[in-house]
Parts: sequence; C-alpha cells; structure tokens
Amino acid sequence: MAPVQRCLFAIFLALASWHCSMAQEDGFKTGDDVPQTSKAKAIYVEAMGSSGWGLSLNYDMRFKSGHKGWGFRAGINQPIQEGRALTYSFPVLINTVNSNKRVALEAGAGFILAYRKWTYEDQNNVIHHNNGIEYPAVANVGVRFQPLRTGIVWRLYWAPTWRIGSSAQNTNLRWFGTSLGIGFN
Repeated sequence: MAPVQRCLFAIFLALASWHCSMAQEDGFKTGDDVPQTSKAKAIYVEAMGSSGWGLSLNYDMRFKSGHKGWGFRAGINQPIQEGRALTYSFPVLINTVNSNKRVALEAGAGFILAYRKWTYEDQNNVIHHNNGIEYPAVANVGVRFQPLRTGIVWRLYWAPTWRIGSSAQNTNLRWFGTSLGIGFN
C-alpha cells in the first residue's frame, strides 16, 4: 500500500473507533426523535468520483442545522503519478441534500483544483520541466445513506467531469464514485 493510502486508511480507522466510543455514550435513537439542532458534518474517504482514479479524504458540512439543505465539501486527493506527470488535486463542491432522513438524494457541482508537474525529453535530448494548473468542473447526483446523529455515511453517485483550462479539453459522462465515512452533528 502506498504511504498516502496508508495515511487515509489510518485516519478512517481512527474516525471509526471514535464513532464507536461516541455511539456508546449517545445511545441509539431512531426515527424523528433526534433533534436537528446542529449542522450535519461528515468526514469520508472517496473512491473514484471527483477524486479521479484514486482516493480522496473529504469534509462535508451543511450551512444550516440538520442534514437537509445546502452545504459544501472540500477534500484532498491522493497524488496521481501518470508516466512522468505527477498531479496534486483538491475537490471543492457546493451540494444539497433533500432530506433529514437516513436515505436522501444528493446533488452538487464544483471543480477540482489540480496542480500538475511533468518532465519530458525533446528531440535534442534536453529534459524540460513544466507545471500547470487545471480546474476540471465536476457534478454529482446520487444517493446518500446518512446517520440521524453519529454513524456511518455511505454515498453512491454519478459524477460527470468536464476538463477545462488545459489543452486536453474533454468531457467524461461515464464516471461513478462511492464514499464511506463518519457523519456527526
């Protein structure tokens, strides 16, 4: 396992153990008996989706109390090595969740700020070092399984991307993603 993947996995395990200890303190409440007095938040590891081919660690929060309504998510993606190019990227999205219940529809849009550096050798055997910033647009529509208070968050969604700001402009509409993490109020 790569060092970044080990780090993300360790963070996930730490959050999962914290969740277990909090669940023992809070007890178990079901249905609508859980007051929505604070903003819902989640920390999760995402695979594929707006993280590209790798993994990302994300923080998601609603702007108002409860799970329903508008919010944002921001994350850091696993660095991706493609040949002689290395990419560091950060997804930033505005999203909305349509329900305070355990299962809800989520939709959002934003961009991925990507910094890429690469080297290449020209015909005269001179090595060139380049770098640049790309900002692919991304959207997501999918289902979100969320706790009423503290617990596991699982997301499964469609995430089309549009690459802009580079010479390789393209659209990828066949892109799906999933994420797993801890939700809390």
